[in-house]
Amino acid sequence: MRILGIDPGTRFLGWGVVEVRGPQLDACGYGVLKANPRAPLPERLATLAAGLRDVIQTHHPEVAAVEEAFYGRDARATLRLGEGRGAALLVLSEAGLPITGYANNVVQRAVTGGGRATTERVRAMVVRMLALAEVPDSLDASDALAGALCLHQRLGPAGVGPAGPSPRIQEAIRRARRERR
Repeated sequence: MRILGIDPGTRFLGWGVVEVRGPQLDACGYGVLKANPRAPLPERLATLAAGLRDVIQTHHPEVAAVEEAFYGRDARATLRLGEGRGAALLVLSEAGLPITGYANNVVQRAVTGGGRATTERVRAMVVRMLALAEVPDSLDASDALAGALCLHQRLGPAGVGPAGPSPRIQEAIRRARRERR
């Protein structure tokens, strides 16, 4: 099974594809789609949507996890994130992918064992869990991979229902907690 994780935005859209083969989890690809920040919003969204279509065509995911809009103090930022998320949802829907949304703290908890982890901590755990040779340059990309890992955890090993963290993820969380002590 291939899981596509999306960290949406209107200037940057992080993406990551995780392939599940039994207990083995591998990152097939990840990156950030970038739109010109000076371009009008509809043009930026079209650029990101086209890039996401290319990612789907290249990696052939079967399901997708998309970060939900964060409702913070800045209503305008929340609205912008929602617009970027909407563009991603449209592309995913056009591709016929089942879509699951997760709040940021749910993804953090799935990957680090705690819901208030920093994005740097999430990135470190993603690198560990996927045994990445290189640390992703972008926090958007590592957040997208974390979303894919969260969906994998929620689907369980058979891809059909909740099962909790896989043994590999549980061990990575235990090691990280020991190192912090």
